[in-house]
Amino acid sequence: MSMERSLAELLPTVAEYTLDLDFEDFIQGERPMVLRGLLATDDDEHTEIAERYIDWAVRSQSSDGLMAYGSIDVVPEWDEHRIFRPIPDAGAVAVLALEAYENGGPDSYLEACRRQFEYLHEDAPRSADGGITHHMDDIELWIDAIYMMCPFMARYGQLTDTPEAIDEAVDQILVHAKHLRDPQTDLYRHIWRETPNSYPDGSLWLRGNGWFATGVLDTLDYVPEDHPERDRLEELVRDHLLSMAEYQDASGFWHHLIDDDTMYLETSGTLQYAYAFTEAVDRGLLEEEYREVAEDAIGAAKTVVTPDGAVQRNAAMPGGPEAPQAINLYGQGWFLIAGKRVLESDADV
Repeated sequence: MSMERSLAELLPTVAEYTLDLDFEDFIQGERPMVLRGLLATDDDEHTEIAERYIDWAVRSQSSDGLMAYGSIDVVPEWDEHRIFRPIPDAGAVAVLALEAYENGGPDSYLEACRRQFEYLHEDAPRSADGGITHHMDDIELWIDAIYMMCPFMARYGQLTDTPEAIDEAVDQILVHAKHLRDPQTDLYRHIWRETPNSYPDGSLWLRGNGWFATGVLDTLDYVPEDHPERDRLEELVRDHLLSMAEYQDASGFWHHLIDDDTMYLETSGTLQYAYAFTEAVDRGLLEEEYREVAEDAIGAAKTVVTPDGAVQRNAAMPGGPEAPQAINLYGQGWFLIAGKRVLESDADV
C-alpha cells in the first residue's frame, strides 16, 4: 500500500506513471507543472523529456510573444470561454525556459523569454489599475496568474538586470491581492471581473489559493531584499499561511473549497501547501512548528497514491466549485515538486 512506502520510494513510482500519460490528453496549462516535477527528479531521462517540451514551447512561440502558441485550448466545459487563451499561463513554461538557458541552453531561449516578458509588460490587456487580464474576452483577474507569470517576470528581471520586470511581478501580486483577497480570512477568491465589478467565481478554491502561496514564495527568490514592497509580499504570504493552517483537516488534507467541510479532500492543493509551508519555514517566515503542517500534508497525499503511481483526488479542470475529482498532471506534477522540496528539508516522511 502507498501509505507504507516512504516518500523517497514513492517519487520514482509517481514519475514513471506520469511518463506513461499522454500529455496531449491534458490542456496546456497543466503541462508546466509536470515538466517542473520531472525536472525535480534529477533523472537524466526525465530531464530530457521535459527539455524537449520546453524546446517545443520556445519554437512554437506566437507572433505576439506568447510561448506554446499562447496556450490556446478548447475547454467545452466552460460555457463562456470555449476558445480559451489564458494570457498569463505561458509564463509558467517561460520560467522553465529561463532555467534551461541558465543551465546551458541556447541564446534563443533567452530571446524567447524577452519577447514573452515584453508581451506581458507592454501589450497584454489590463484592468484600470494595471492588473494583467487572464484572457481576452473580459478584463478578469484570476488567482492562478500569480503563479503562472510572476516568478517568470521576477526571474527574468534578475537574470537580465531588468528592474522593471521585477517591479511588474511585484505589482501584479499586489493588484491581484487587492481584488481577490478576503480581508476577513486572508484567503483568496478565484476570479474578479472589472465590468461589472463582480466575482464570476468568488469561491475560496484550494488550488487557486495554492497558486497564490507558491507563486509569491517563488517570486521572492528574485525580489531584492531592499525592494520597497518585499516586506508587504512577505506579510501577505505569512498571513495567508497562518490562516490556512487553521483550515487543515485532521487527515492532513484541505477541502476543495477551503471553508466548506462538505466538499471533498483535494490532493493537488494539499501538495502545494506541503511545498509552501516547507518553503516558508525554511525562509524564516514561519516558526519551526509549522513544518508539521507540511509533513501532515505530504503524509496525507501519500495515502492516495496508487501502487502504480497515480496521484488521486485532484480537482479537474476548469477548477472552481463544480470541479470533479481526477487523476491529472496537477496532481502528478505537484507530488514530484512538493515531495522533492519536503525531502530537501530532512522531514520525517
